Amino acid sequence: MQSPTVSTTSSTTANTAATTKASNTLSKDAFLKLLVAQLQHQDPTNTQDPNQMVAQMATFSSLEAQQNTNTLLASIQTQNAALYQAQSADLIGKKIQVTSGKVALADGAAAIGVNMGADGNATLIIKDANGKIVRTLGPGALGAGDSTLNWNGKDDNGVQLPDGNYTVTVSAKTATGAPITASTTTSAVVTAVSFVDNEVKVTAGGNQYSLSNITRISS
Repeated sequence: MQSPTVSTTSSTTANTAATTKASNTLSKDAFLKLLVAQLQHQDPTNTQDPNQMVAQMATFSSLEAQQNTNTLLASIQTQNAALYQAQSADLIGKKIQVTSGKVALADGAAAIGVNMGADGNATLIIKDANGKIVRTLGPGALGAGDSTLNWNGKDDNGVQLPDGNYTVTVSAKTATGAPITASTTTSAVVTAVSFVDNEVKVTAGGNQYSLSNITRISS
């Protein structure tokens, strides 16, 4: 069995912060040089309005304060992301249920979860990696909430299909034919947690999911 892993994407936050700081320092120097140049080369008979000079300095101070605030917020965001990543690593070894249109056929069998918004009849369509329909399950009566359907891994002709990942979609209707909100779910043990583009991804059952797809966590 492959050992659980936690992978991280290297960050360039430190370099970015250093570059930003250098840019801010350069902006201050440039502003002061420009101000001194204006004072040195102004027409003695038509000096610059002091109120205008004060307004320029106030504008620069406001921009500098905004830059400092943005830097502080970026630092807080980085710290929160690190804490979030550490907490997410605790998911390794836990069994999760996720909303997913994927189903993993293993040892010739697979359990497909279905969540129904109301009582009704559900039809599941299973496709292979090429998008070909290989099996249709139902329609069959299912109650509101979570249910589990066991697929024996055979296609509509009774031929055993190879293990691997398949896709599944569900459609459901009430007894009167009105559509019902329904989704498919799958359960698997988390074997890895990855951090990509500030988003946490978990690997379970050979597939990768976002945390927003998780609907249940159990030991």
